[in-house]
Amino acid sequence: MMKCNKRKKIRKRKIASYILFFLMLTNSLDAENVYAYHIPKTQAEAYPAARINELSSFTYIIKEDKLEYKDKNGNVRGIVSFSYPQFTGSSSFLTKLNKQLQKKSHKYLNSENAANLKESVKYRIDTNSFYDKSEQYYWTTSCTAAYEKDGIISFRMTENWYAGGVHNQSDYGLNYDIKNKKKLTIEDVIAGDSKKAILKAAKKYCGDDATAYNIIKRTKKYNFFLQDGDVYICYGSYELAHGTSIDQFTVEGCYRQTEK
Repeated sequence: MMKCNKRKKIRKRKIASYILFFLMLTNSLDAENVYAYHIPKTQAEAYPAARINELSSFTYIIKEDKLEYKDKNGNVRGIVSFSYPQFTGSSSFLTKLNKQLQKKSHKYLNSENAANLKESVKYRIDTNSFYDKSEQYYWTTSCTAAYEKDGIISFRMTENWYAGGVHNQSDYGLNYDIKNKKKLTIEDVIAGDSKKAILKAAKKYCGDDATAYNIIKRTKKYNFFLQDGDVYICYGSYELAHGTSIDQFTVEGCYRQTEK
């Protein structure tokens, strides 16, 4: 009888142990589930899903707005065109940026330069005084993605002008940090003293050409675009007193190391 009671006690202890083990296992599984699906409050506030999605994933197209002027035979004799990026995404920053670029294009096509080219084309058509049957006058700006990495994007904008005389060209950049919702300045892309770094590179580029170096030195706002992590400083036709040719020299940029 004592053995029977002893067995019952042992059995009860085993059952109790099993129950305790089951409860501990259940609690452990619940804790793991909570941990797996729970985002700490501070992290959720800092990186809400909508904010992550709207800026970490975006696409763009290059759009062209164009005006064409034709002669009586239907041949295009004059072109005014402006190409620019348009982004897709739900970000309010990208929506605002698209509107700014559209406005820039509208201003370009309705500028004094555009009007002057139109008048020149009209005069040449009316007087039949083009150089030959294929000659076209144009004022165009093309857009090419020159750098794109980790939310930093730079478009090289190349502007060309021809209206019967010499051909002129100038380059500049549209440079953005999409993640941080900002337009990049020269100070953002060159570490340390940007002016000092530019003048050091300019000295090497200009050599004994003191006139060009002094023009660069007096420049207050530099036109630039990014390529392979370097910063390309841009000067158009005649700006450095070099005639119709364009001038570009490079400065080591903050993003060069990301290319290695």
